[in-house]
Amino acid sequence: MGFHQRSRFSGRERSILTILGKIPAGPVSWRHGYRASWARRDAVAALTVALFTIPQAMAYALIAGMPPAAGIWAAVVASILGAVFGSSEFLINGPTNAMSVLLAANAGLFAAHGDPVASIVLVTVMIGLIQLGAAALRLGRFTRFVAEPVLTGFTAGAGVYIAVNQLPALLGLSKASMTATIAGWQPPSDVVFDMLRTMLSLARMNPVALAVGAATFFGVRALQALERRAGRRIPAPFLAVAAATAAAWAFGLGEPAQGLRKLALVRDIEPLRRGLPSLVWPHLERGQGEALLAPALALGLLGAVEAIAIGKVLAARAGHNFDANRQLIGEGACNIGAGLIGGFASSGSFTRTVVNFEAGAVTRLSCIASGVVVLAIVLAFAPAANYVPIAALAGVLVHIGVKLVNVSRLRVLFQTTIGDRATLLTTLLGVLLMEQLQYALFAGIAVSVLQALRRAEGFKITLLEIDGRGYFVETPLLASHVAEVVALSLQGELFFAAAEELERRLRVLFGNGARFLVLRLTHAYNLDATTAQALTQVAREAQARGGRLVLSGVRPGLYGTFARSGVIEELGAEAVFRHEDEILASTRRAIAFAEGLAAQARWGATE
Repeated sequence: MGFHQRSRFSGRERSILTILGKIPAGPVSWRHGYRASWARRDAVAALTVALFTIPQAMAYALIAGMPPAAGIWAAVVASILGAVFGSSEFLINGPTNAMSVLLAANAGLFAAHGDPVASIVLVTVMIGLIQLGAAALRLGRFTRFVAEPVLTGFTAGAGVYIAVNQLPALLGLSKASMTATIAGWQPPSDVVFDMLRTMLSLARMNPVALAVGAATFFGVRALQALERRAGRRIPAPFLAVAAATAAAWAFGLGEPAQGLRKLALVRDIEPLRRGLPSLVWPHLERGQGEALLAPALALGLLGAVEAIAIGKVLAARAGHNFDANRQLIGEGACNIGAGLIGGFASSGSFTRTVVNFEAGAVTRLSCIASGVVVLAIVLAFAPAANYVPIAALAGVLVHIGVKLVNVSRLRVLFQTTIGDRATLLTTLLGVLLMEQLQYALFAGIAVSVLQALRRAEGFKITLLEIDGRGYFVETPLLASHVAEVVALSLQGELFFAAAEELERRLRVLFGNGARFLVLRLTHAYNLDATTAQALTQVAREAQARGGRLVLSGVRPGLYGTFARSGVIEELGAEAVFRHEDEILASTRRAIAFAEGLAAQARWGATE
């Protein structure tokens, strides 16, 4: 493996790496010292992420109602500060679709309090202070109470919102040319009526903008299809936007001589110049704090949940520890930093983080270096970025919006339980129908909490053992004393808030020698999609260790939930034993099945 290859670094470089390795645990944790063999992998990952970041940051700035340069500076500062102060080794912070959508939904509120850009900067700093306060109160663990249907519904709604929001830019329609009223009536600003206004304004569209936007949209999709065939990452948005920019410059599509068919460019909003941004000191006026508190709270919560969820997933895959409260410090730092240089609200980007991870990143230096690379590229090529067509950025955003609507996952959540369905629909419809989207998020969380309050407070796990007379007895589970095959009785409510704790307690058993787990679920109720996903992760952990997760006492309703959520497919139908009228009959058969698998594994190891 590359981790143990002999270093090719010079003596001076090795001495620098040695110094880095001796830095004590602090904002950046070098727990085992930085290895020379990691530097190339972190550098390649940083460059790859930077090429994805630049077009996304500029595009998300347009959604948020900010100049494209603000997206660039927010991405630079957030990626660096988030990595320095956060807990994740891979998380890329910066502008994200969900945060930009929430900012856009409050455009009217921001404008009502003076300069909307200044209001966004103030909200961004407020978000950072809220997140730092939450970290001080150690509230990071409470983010697990935001159920998956809330995030999935909000994300899908945000995808539709982005696509509809960017259609005018893709069609070359300015705000002044858009139909403002319908039959003399001023409709509210939501997804449904915004789409209707766009349709009524089609006669005034710019065919050149449509051609450029459509070409960018299909160019990104074509490059991503090629990416799947090639089996390697291609910075599709960067390449597509670069091609559109070259065409706009070569043919003078953004020049005034084009008349009504003139293509809107980045320079028409605010020219991007070489040089570092200036410090911006937010000014709080009387009554402004109270008015902006609701969107700041919603954005702070959404950003924290996004970042912590992504960070936990990748930490589990890489075998790293993850501290949710420390990640809140990282999120707070990156938002305060972004606000102070005139940027806007940031969080962990799923797309760019996955790119970083899959490009081979080893440590958080890849995240820090990605921000430095973005800064270097912008300082070197800022004049060229002024020719980026707004329609090209809109094409990228429409593509992102379409990808955010995960139909297969929506279908699974809709079919799992009534509670998941109610939470999902409340959040999704709220995004589509409400003017201020933070209330859609709050409504979804409220419904999920109400569902949780209707259930029992927790679950119980006991060890099932056979005594000298051949009877099953339940004894307290001591994770430090387990056999290769462990039979457990799981009792209580298996709703989303229990999923993380259940997964953690079962994973501990693997670390202490268990390989085959038998879970008796006769007295387990109301399993939802989040807990089903946790059991799927446990099953994968067991298989990775050469073992198996086996379920017994599965009643018909619970079996249906398992089937709809994909658990049956993951475990294999032969490892799921349905409930039988005879007490513990299915559990006896499940234990015999697990012991048979264990014997086969031992026999195979001795051959």
